[in-house]
Amino acid sequence: MLHGKCNVALARHGKPGHRPVGCIQNANLSVRVPTDKPRIKRNVFLSATAAPPAPTQQPIGHTQLQHGLGSVGDVAPTHLPWLLRLAHTKARHYGGDSTQALQESARGLQAWRAALDRGLLPDDMALQQIVASGEEAFTAGRSAEELKWPEEPLNTMMVRLFSKLGAARFARKYPAVKDALLKSVLEATVKYHRAVAGEKDEEEEAGEVDSNGNRGKTAAQLAREEAERRAARGGGGHMSAAMQATMDAVAAKRMEAERRAARAAQDAALPANKRIAVEIARDLYAQWTAPLAALSRAGAAFEGLEALLGGGEFSLGGNIWKRAGWGQLDELRRKLEDLKELRDLVRSLGRGGGWGPLRRAPVQHLDMSGRPGLMRTVLEAQETRGLCRSGDISRLLPAEAALIARGRTVRAAKLLFYARLAEKGLQTYERDGWGEFPTRVVPDRREVRPTADRGPILLCVDTSGSMRGAREAIAKALALECMRAAREQERACYVFAFSGPAEVRELELNNDMKSVNNLLDFLEKVFNGGSDFNEPVKRCLDRLTDAKWANSDILLVSDGELRQPAPEVMRKLAGAKDKLSLRVHGLVVGSPDKKRADPAVLRGLCTAVLPNGKVEVLVSEFSSWSSVKADSELGAIDFDDAEGNARRRLAGLAHEKARQEETRRRRREQRGGGGGGSASDPTRRMPTDGSGRKAAAAATAAAGGKKH
Repeated sequence: MLHGKCNVALARHGKPGHRPVGCIQNANLSVRVPTDKPRIKRNVFLSATAAPPAPTQQPIGHTQLQHGLGSVGDVAPTHLPWLLRLAHTKARHYGGDSTQALQESARGLQAWRAALDRGLLPDDMALQQIVASGEEAFTAGRSAEELKWPEEPLNTMMVRLFSKLGAARFARKYPAVKDALLKSVLEATVKYHRAVAGEKDEEEEAGEVDSNGNRGKTAAQLAREEAERRAARGGGGHMSAAMQATMDAVAAKRMEAERRAARAAQDAALPANKRIAVEIARDLYAQWTAPLAALSRAGAAFEGLEALLGGGEFSLGGNIWKRAGWGQLDELRRKLEDLKELRDLVRSLGRGGGWGPLRRAPVQHLDMSGRPGLMRTVLEAQETRGLCRSGDISRLLPAEAALIARGRTVRAAKLLFYARLAEKGLQTYERDGWGEFPTRVVPDRREVRPTADRGPILLCVDTSGSMRGAREAIAKALALECMRAAREQERACYVFAFSGPAEVRELELNNDMKSVNNLLDFLEKVFNGGSDFNEPVKRCLDRLTDAKWANSDILLVSDGELRQPAPEVMRKLAGAKDKLSLRVHGLVVGSPDKKRADPAVLRGLCTAVLPNGKVEVLVSEFSSWSSVKADSELGAIDFDDAEGNARRRLAGLAHEKARQEETRRRRREQRGGGGGGSASDPTRRMPTDGSGRKAAAAATAAAGGKKH
């Protein structure tokens, strides 16, 4: 690449047999570039007085071209096709110059963008502020009335509906929403002018267009084709589920058309242009209501949602904004403000809190039974932070050294120095550093300290039928908090939702919209099934072999009703604890009345050996039931669920005991009736196998008890 200004001269003459070349001359560089143009011989007539060379025309750059387009040059590329279509529509139906219509529409679109950048909508007051500021180039020499766009009554209708939705604050915070809103305004304006001119929109009769430009078919067209195929086959056969769904969609569209017809009958008294503007405003309101409501809930749950949106296009047609999980997300977010123990548990997960770059991190206090961490200590003189008073002579200030030097001749100076030394009040430099000690993390307080990247989080959630109700809501709240903490601390998070054998669903929760979609899938899931713990532990251990997840901690969430994992799984888990320093945490979600199964399996899994040789059991029990009980909308909370589980478990044990008693009684009757002897005869032949020996012994004991 050549920097600086270059003079380009094309050589018109050259030696015979040589191609003409282009010479690019710079201050310190000359490059000869062959050209492919044929040499043309011309007669050159030189006059006695040479005329001055004609000025070379400078090429038009991109910036000059952009400014030459006027307001159109400032329009985003994604909006330009709709802007051109609007200008073409207005020129075709109303006459006039399409260039002038294009410039007017571009200025109006820029006015909308400038108002949205300020968090406002382009009403009269906002346009007056934009013109008075003089910051925008398109306002030069124009009044606020000239910048009103689109034409009335559509302008008033759109300003009112977006004001009711509160779209301005979303557009200011999220650039993707602002671009989508401006695109919707352009589409609505084109639709309005075509409807006023009496032109039918052919795209409404056709399907949607995908990214490759292929147009799909509508539900009515698909239903019609299916009906024709069924008629060709003779009308037999059972209606498929897809066909039923298509017919339902056609029925819903028919009902919507009937509602529109009823509204049109009510609006029949309005002028034609106002009636069309009202219909378009209603469509826009219905199109934007669900996405903005979901975006409001997502913004409250996740800080920095603009990063999750990724700067891409905000799609109004995406199903993610219409999902039912957003309602649960908002409820869980509000309840997490009261569930402090869940937040503290999640923030204590992950290893790697030692040496690293300086950053704001939770404060660590000395705790001899805690995990290895870093604390400030004077034993590590790594840096000079300031001044302090102490009794360390090696860090004296020059003023204190001068005082002791003066004490050689003045006794009072010597006594003053030793008095300060005894009181540890000498002015000294403050020198300390960071040392490794067993510490305890305080999540509520933060400071700037060396902090390594915390390890990822591996969350195993029991989604069996016994976790329904309040337990299900707590498990979902914990998954939400894990994703929030992972995003805040720049960590990775992976969820294993397990129930029966081989029923494990994996969800990766990162900082993107795909992870938000995965979280909504988990929130919408209904807990059901058994409880097999082998498969999720195996997958967690397999993931630890990856370098990205090698520094992870595992969090197990269950109600305690788990079976002991297989011996092979236990051996692998013990090896990971020894070699990788794996820490397994457990959260028991019982019930308010403490009637639950003994979490002996979790206590056996969630153990860690401390540096002092003691064994720590990392099992926590959820106890903030008052916060969950305060809101019945958190889930179908049935606090008798644990009690009912206990009753069912005891009833099952009693039933099994009664069944065994009945089996023993029948065996005794069979042996007593067909064996040729009494059931109490101890001299009869005993079976040789172990099970038969035990059964016979039990029968003999039972018979002896009856005899006595």
